[in-house]
Amino acid sequence: MGIVALASIRELGPQEQLLIKDPTGFYVINGPFRDVVITHYGVEHRYALVLQAEQYAVVKDELNGQFRDIDGPQRFFLNPYDKLERISNKVVLHKEQYAVLKSGLTGEPRHESGPQLLHPGIYDTVEEVRPKIVLEKDQYIRLVDEVTGSERVVRGPWTFVPNPLEGAPNGTERTLYLDTDLAALVLNRSTGQQHLVTAKGSYAPGPYEEILEVRPLVHVLPHEAVIVRDALGQLEVHSGADGVGGAGTSFFLPPYCQILAMVWSDYSDTDHSTVEKSTVQKIDMRSRHIFFKYEVRTSDNVKLILEGTVFWKITNVSKMIQATPDPEGDVWHHARSALIEAVSNTTLADFMAGFNNIIMDSFHRQAADGFYQDRGVVLESMGLTGFDCADSDTAKILQEIIQETTNRMNRLTAQQSENDVKAAELTADIKLEKQRTELIRTQAENDRLKAQMNGEATGMEMVRGAAAFIDGLNESVPSVDKRVELYQMHEEMKGRNQDTRNLASGKASLFLTPSDLNLRLDTRSSPETATSSSPEL
Repeated sequence: MGIVALASIRELGPQEQLLIKDPTGFYVINGPFRDVVITHYGVEHRYALVLQAEQYAVVKDELNGQFRDIDGPQRFFLNPYDKLERISNKVVLHKEQYAVLKSGLTGEPRHESGPQLLHPGIYDTVEEVRPKIVLEKDQYIRLVDEVTGSERVVRGPWTFVPNPLEGAPNGTERTLYLDTDLAALVLNRSTGQQHLVTAKGSYAPGPYEEILEVRPLVHVLPHEAVIVRDALGQLEVHSGADGVGGAGTSFFLPPYCQILAMVWSDYSDTDHSTVEKSTVQKIDMRSRHIFFKYEVRTSDNVKLILEGTVFWKITNVSKMIQATPDPEGDVWHHARSALIEAVSNTTLADFMAGFNNIIMDSFHRQAADGFYQDRGVVLESMGLTGFDCADSDTAKILQEIIQETTNRMNRLTAQQSENDVKAAELTADIKLEKQRTELIRTQAENDRLKAQMNGEATGMEMVRGAAAFIDGLNESVPSVDKRVELYQMHEEMKGRNQDTRNLASGKASLFLTPSDLNLRLDTRSSPETATSSSPEL
């Protein structure tokens, strides 16, 4: 017995364990231990498990099949029916990370956010470690639940972990910046309705909303017009002339509306071998021009090719859109038919002699026939820039006629220029002679005024002398008549003295009248004395 007891002494260290497999029930003895263990059943020697801080262990109870996990750091011994399934490392999650875990029992995922030292559950599987979603101030993300289909929109700035089963089909998106010139057309997928967002600033759509397009502000200048068609087909005209102060207008295109695009013929090129088509969205209300090249026939069956320009403009957009989809084509064809009618009623000679009058008559008939008025347009003018014969022989004769007409006009112009030169010379001569006549008249008037001035001065001097002579004899000769006679005698004597001085100088001639000599002539009537006469002094 003593030998058996000595043989049954068991000594266990602190890290050791003894598993006794007794049929009535397994049991364990953990160290440190020193004692006698007497058993006739199996004994298993095991060691304690040491777990570090970053480790954990999963243990299975084989008696009931349950699992349990043991978190480190620690030292532990297994229970009698425990079996170590695994020792795993914990997951290190930084603050910008999260882990995606999936339950092996239910299949449901879950997210664990960092920072942490993650200890997954017994049935959890760490599928991956992802970075957290970081949204800047101008970013947003649309998250869709993969089970329910529900949506939510998260706007920055924010850093977050999405819910399990949430996906971001479009990833991180930038918000839309709206200003005075931009608007967003948004579709609400839950209601199917569209709406226009015009609020200024950063815009992110809400759940179940989708930005269909970014619509710019439609600017309509004062000379432009835009036609908008709504969902019911109704048309609305936006005219720039209706703007405040004639500065034009602007608008955002509403939901379910579009700008009506028309396809017009384009005759702005002189080559009409192929008619170009142009898409028109903004209608120019200013004057427009069309180049035409028509083939017409005169009444004497001469085919002519007419080239020219038609100026027209749109005045009423509502009438135009109701009457025609191609106003430029209508103007071109109507002008063509009017010219064909006008030229077909005249001969070639009459056309060459007065084609301007023919074109103007055609223009006035067109302007008054109501065709353009019904289409909301106005024909402003029509001009012929050239014409030619389609037949080469006729064209050659026509060129000769035109050349002769041109030569005649050149000669008339030269003669007119010569006549103008001569008329100008004659006008200049007439003007010169008139100026000479005016000079003579002016000189004569000046001489008359000068003589008048001199005469008046002399007369005044004589009047003063006469007055002084007569007044000086007041006392000696009381009679006024006597004094006047004395003054007359004085003047006569003064005149004779002057004549005598002139004769004495030898530079004067003396002419005497019969009254001065007191001469009397006697004429006898008898023949004997017909020639005798005797002066008597």
